[in-house]
Amino acid sequence: MAEKDYLNVTKYMLMFLLASFIGWLYEVTCVYVVFGTYYDRGVLHIPCCPIYGVGMLILYFVFRKIKNPFLIFTGSVIITTAVEYMTAIVLEYRFHRILWTYRGWPLNFQGRISAVSSCLFGIMALLFMKFIVPVIDRIYGSKAKKAVSVGVILLFLWIIAWEVHFIT
Repeated sequence: MAEKDYLNVTKYMLMFLLASFIGWLYEVTCVYVVFGTYYDRGVLHIPCCPIYGVGMLILYFVFRKIKNPFLIFTGSVIITTAVEYMTAIVLEYRFHRILWTYRGWPLNFQGRISAVSSCLFGIMALLFMKFIVPVIDRIYGSKAKKAVSVGVILLFLWIIAWEVHFIT
């Protein structure tokens, strides 16, 4: 693997980790605001929700060359809402599971999606693209890029080892 490819992969890994952590913070905060209690909404034994990392990487690849904040926000709202709705349908009808509900939220549709959460996803995506991605780009454009890449790989290896520890 060429050095540039290696650095790009670790850059995407870092984006994934940051978005997963931010998503976890969002989920925990929502539960606290709505129910007044702390509940860990993560699926791993670390503070992260990987679906946010995957989603942010998809949005990054779709919108990385677009500079218009309105287009990033609107596109992110449309994409995340469609994915959330389709995921809810599949989980309910195929796996007989309901992992979230927006019943009681304003502007919800069938309890599966809500205009409020959709707008929050759009805001998070816009903030990530406009503030976090440029910081990551600066880091990967600096002399520290190799050290950061090694750190990201070590962190991923630690996470994998940590999760395997809980499986066995």
